[in-house]
Amino acid sequence: MTQLRRAWRAASVPGRFFEDLPDEPALGAAAAAGGVSLLMGALALGVVLARGTASDAWPLFLLGTPLMVLPYAVLVSILGSLVLMRPAGMDLRAFEIVAWAWVPSGFLAVSLLPIGWFAPWATMAGALAMLPAWHLWLVWRGTEVHATARPRAAAILYLLSVFGLPSVLVAFTLSVLSHAG
Repeated sequence: MTQLRRAWRAASVPGRFFEDLPDEPALGAAAAAGGVSLLMGALALGVVLARGTASDAWPLFLLGTPLMVLPYAVLVSILGSLVLMRPAGMDLRAFEIVAWAWVPSGFLAVSLLPIGWFAPWATMAGALAMLPAWHLWLVWRGTEVHATARPRAAAILYLLSVFGLPSVLVAFTLSVLSHAG
């Protein structure tokens, strides 16, 4: 129960949460909380996608969605942490901040799943709007507390590299694919 309280505290009062972290980064606890939250989010996404497409391939959605989401999230977390390290003057604390920043995905999964059962597409649109903003808020607050240099620049660079660049690449790919043929 302690880990759940820590996760809620990170998601609800990130400034105080990051201020109260011990001097040495605890990557294990942060990675566990972020990983479990991402798994819960991926499973809920699978359920909502299966429900939204009226598919009877539940095992495919429940296994396939985490297999697609989790490696991407790990890659984005590693790259995002590396992007934060240099401009913010942080060490392993950058990895800890990014791991804790994924905790909202678990809370969104638990809270939106009942609604997603009845309104899957509206729920996914809401989650896609809320998760990046909540995630970035945690990264912003953690960087603000622990950065030794340029916290604002580091958080903006994180935003551009983790959400901006992939969004542009997806839009470009969709544009190319829609015109191919």
